[in-house]
Amino acid sequence: MRLQDLVPPVTDADIEWVSALLSLRDLDEPRREFLKRLDTLDVAACPGSGKTTLVVAKLAILGRHWRSRTQGICVLSHTNAAREEIESRLGATEVGQRLLRYPHFIDTIHGFVMRFLASPWLRSNGHALVMVDDEATGRARGRALGRERRSMESWLGNKDKTLADLRLQTADFSDPLGGVHYICSPKAPSHGKLGRAMGAAASEGYFCYDEVFTLGQAMIEQEPNVAESLQARFPCVLIDEMQDTDVEQNRLLNHVFPLDAVNTVVVRVGDPNQQIFEGDGESDGAFPHGATIDISTSFRFNQAIATLANSFAVAPIIGGLIGRGRTGDGCPNTIFVFPDDDTSGVLGAFARLVSRCLPVAERKDGVHAVGAVHRLKRYNDDQFPKALEHYWSAYRSDANSSTYAPKTFVEGIRRARAHLAISGHAYESVEMIAKCLLHLAERSGLRKPVQIRTRLHRYIERSLASNAKLMKAYQRGIYLYLFFPHPLREKRWVETHVGLLKRLIEELHPGEEISLNSEVEAYLAWTEPGDTVYAESEVPRKTINTYRFEDGGDDTVDIQLASMHSVKGKTHSATLILETFSGQHVLEMMLPWLEGKPLVKKEHLVTYRKNRMLMYVGMTRPTHLLCLAIRSSALGDGEARAERRAALEAQGWVIKELFARGTL
Repeated sequence: MRLQDLVPPVTDADIEWVSALLSLRDLDEPRREFLKRLDTLDVAACPGSGKTTLVVAKLAILGRHWRSRTQGICVLSHTNAAREEIESRLGATEVGQRLLRYPHFIDTIHGFVMRFLASPWLRSNGHALVMVDDEATGRARGRALGRERRSMESWLGNKDKTLADLRLQTADFSDPLGGVHYICSPKAPSHGKLGRAMGAAASEGYFCYDEVFTLGQAMIEQEPNVAESLQARFPCVLIDEMQDTDVEQNRLLNHVFPLDAVNTVVVRVGDPNQQIFEGDGESDGAFPHGATIDISTSFRFNQAIATLANSFAVAPIIGGLIGRGRTGDGCPNTIFVFPDDDTSGVLGAFARLVSRCLPVAERKDGVHAVGAVHRLKRYNDDQFPKALEHYWSAYRSDANSSTYAPKTFVEGIRRARAHLAISGHAYESVEMIAKCLLHLAERSGLRKPVQIRTRLHRYIERSLASNAKLMKAYQRGIYLYLFFPHPLREKRWVETHVGLLKRLIEELHPGEEISLNSEVEAYLAWTEPGDTVYAESEVPRKTINTYRFEDGGDDTVDIQLASMHSVKGKTHSATLILETFSGQHVLEMMLPWLEGKPLVKKEHLVTYRKNRMLMYVGMTRPTHLLCLAIRSSALGDGEARAERRAALEAQGWVIKELFARGTL
């Protein structure tokens, strides 16, 4: 049946019901139209518009009236934000419970492809599936290389690649690179070695995260009717964060759920101005497409920040970005101008401004400094400042990466604990520790397939169910690692926890031989936290890359540093965008837009478009205070400098000149 046959038309009474259930406010006409529509459409929603909550509200209305026990709603995104919000806001309600179980499916795009396409293809072709994990797959490829591992890793390192970075080009494990030019010529000996190692790891059951799309495409080619079957299974598909789908994902989604499908309604929600992970050109799934509902009112920030950010919208916002946030009116959005060769005063100046205009109670979403470039490599002096490290030498570019793999179990625990302190959500931190345990098992030579359709923590608990003592020890460990107020100590770790973890992996893999090799011992070794996390003080640092500013008073300001890419979707109390270098200095390139004088002839060029989107993302994070830091020479000299300052001030910026160290 079609969606229109499964639910009645959405009424004003439905909207009033869900508004009371979710405490929704200010539902203007575009938001109400989105809740009522039961046809294929695109929705362009600005930052801070309450998009995820609005998606959950629509799901609640649909779930309340759903008439089928075998057909369901499919909700896809790049994160599990929608599912987590349903669990948090609707978990105790009947409609919430219905949405979280069959016949509905709410998961990531990767999870959907894995469940309905990649896994069936592997099973039908007799292939094993041990683990979908980049790090473990890289190690499996290294084992396959044998004695040639070190030389190949060195060769890849010269190309800024690792074994975990390689991706299958075909689902033919005997020829996984398909004869294409991949890193090197197909005629080169290295090409053959890489292909054989990748094929061996795949045959053993190890795959990288993104390779599920290669396997999913293989299923589509093998079973041409699979798309039709999935459309019949899901008469309603809602794709969130649509702007972040890449070309490969779009191609697969468009094949399975085309916009012109007769029996499936496809609702795509996102923000085309935050398309910062996409390639240079438009894909087959260009978003938005055709008639679109525009939601341009943000509840995150006020109109002052909205006006500053609006100039950077690549996809024009009809009527302009509207800020309806009720905070930040007393905060001067500031541009710090620093000497070209001296960034030492930037973070301190930002911290002083935060301390002066933003009470501690108003900093609940954190104080952040971000840059377009955060990894320092291939640096020349004329590029200064190139990356975040040039503002604070202790910055670790690898620590904020979503693919960063802790080198030791202890580091993984500290990372999980820091994540809990920042996010307040225990589930992701528990999963991080569970993943560390499975990585330990894999390092020990254990090859039992992991049931990837479930959460890793739940998989471990089910595997330990027959041993109540070890189950209790595992759960006690989770409590100590994440919630116990005192940090883990070396003596306790070495004498108690290392042995417990070894017993746990033995229980997880009964009948298999444990290899306590040097790799296992290195992973279980104690490492000191140093200055990375949780400094022993009354005000603990929340994350590794946190700069602490103390000026002799009682107010300590912690500034979390990260790449601009990593903060998309986040809300900050205050945000500082730092000048960095990518081809040229990014903020200097964006000055015409900051002045309200866009370079029309260049605004559609790829580099300018990408940097405008990055700026839009960064500038729409804060609730209260937005700041920039640029080089002094960017403003020019003499009359030109005075004109530029006046133009910036006319746009609403306050200009603060910083001086070199040792000057007055």
